[in-house]
This record gives sequence, C-alpha cells and structure tokens, in this order.
Amino acid sequence: MQPSKHHSAHSSLYPLLRRVALASLALCCLATGIASVSSAAPSTTPVVLYDGALGNMPDNQGWAYLASGGSATRTPSGGATTLDTSSSKGISAGYFADQGGFFGSTAPVPALDRTIGYTVSFTVQVELEDHAGSDKNNDGKEDRAGFSLIVLSSDTRGIELGFWKDRIWAQEGGTGSTLFTQAESAPFDTQSARRPYALVVQGDTYTLSSNGTPILSGSLRDYTAFSGLPDPYETPNLIFLGDDTKSASAKIDLAYVAVGPIGSTEPSLDHKLYLPLLRR
Repeated sequence: MQPSKHHSAHSSLYPLLRRVALASLALCCLATGIASVSSAAPSTTPVVLYDGALGNMPDNQGWAYLASGGSATRTPSGGATTLDTSSSKGISAGYFADQGGFFGSTAPVPALDRTIGYTVSFTVQVELEDHAGSDKNNDGKEDRAGFSLIVLSSDTRGIELGFWKDRIWAQEGGTGSTLFTQAESAPFDTQSARRPYALVVQGDTYTLSSNGTPILSGSLRDYTAFSGLPDPYETPNLIFLGDDTKSASAKIDLAYVAVGPIGSTEPSLDHKLYLPLLRR
C-alpha cells in the first residue's frame, strides 16, 4: 500500500528534525561546558576563618589559642568572642592560624602571596586598652598595644599593627633597637563601636581601611630578627589577633576573620575575629 502524502512528508522531515535536535543538544552541552569553565575560575569570595555568628570561639573553628602570664577571660557572646587581658599587663593571650598548622591550628588559611595580593578582613572592637610605660626606645612614643594584628605573607614579609582606643599604628621591623618600636600611625576610633577592617597586602606595601575609608598604609616589614618563645615571625602564611605583649592589656570583641583576593568585600558589622601571644 502506498503511504499517504502526509506520511511521506513526515518521513522526509524526520532526518532534518533529528539533525536540528542533535545540533541543539551539542550547543547546550557547549554552553554547559563554558559555564563549567567559568564556574571554575578563581572566586572572589573570601575564605572565612572565624565567624562569631556561629556562637563559639576561634579555637572552636580551627584557630590555636595560647596564653601565658596569667588567666585571660574568653567569652563567646553576641556574635563575637570577648578576649580580656585587662586584669594584668603581664598576661599575653590570643589566637593564631597559618597554612602549616603552627601550634596545631587547623583553620584553612590560604597561601598569602603578596605578589598576587590578598585581603585580610576582620571585625573587632577595642573596649579597653592600656599601654602606659611601654616606650621601649625612649623616643616619647609608646611601643606596645593590648590588641595586635600580625599578618605574614608566604615569604614571611608582613605587618604587625597595634590598636589603641584612639589610634592604629605599625610595628617597625629590621634589627637592633628599632625592632618593634612605633612606626607610622594614624588616629582612629576603635573603641566606640564594632568595626569592619580590610588589610590589603600587595607587593611591598599594605593598606588598612574601614568601610572603604583608608586609615593607614606603609611598607611591609621583616620581623625575623625577633628571638623569643613563641616566635611566629618566621612562619609563612600566618595571621594572629590578640594581646601578644607583657607590656600592655586590652579587652576586645572579635567577630569575624576572612582572607580573600584583592577586591574582596569587607565584613559586615555582625562579624569579628581574634589571635596569639609573644613575650615582648
């Protein structure tokens, strides 16, 4: 029996429709592949190292905690960890993390490559701070802070910043009597509110800002001449937050810490961070 004209037309169109369908499927797969390649590109989302909103302390999230010279008070509350060494300047206490697991830290610190550049974001409030009598080189400037941030790149070049209630400043590097003395500084209110900060490191320089407003900038330092225990200054890819001196004290609220590429957004005011201890 001869097929109808309609059936013949349908049969002749089938190969064409099949080729169109296969072509569409190929284009779909290609688009999916392009999307997969795009999704595999480096992310601008920072690696969160501490989030106080989880209701616990940095050492519950992989940071190592050290203390000496007495007992510091640590309390997780209100989306932050309160670290208090204000009962005695002789107390040192803080949290640190690094890629190699210095002192047993397991926080996922990425490589801090200063050639590429990176951003350390953190949220903190300095409620109390006392550094009186810490002028180590008799130049009229106090040289210690009850709360400090240390960031060391993959080649151990980095910066240590001291936070007072009304000023943020850099510790000098190098050797001799100038090592760990006050270098560049800027007035800034760290006490009245919990504030987000972004420390951007690239090449040989750093810049500290808060809510997009620059606070302080300068050259990275070499602190490897330090001799003491513990000595984190020869540890690459390291971050420290806390009271690292026997000559000052503080009470701080740390809410958030993260590391990301340059251009990473600063943390919100609901976040905060915290780190270790040194005998200086």
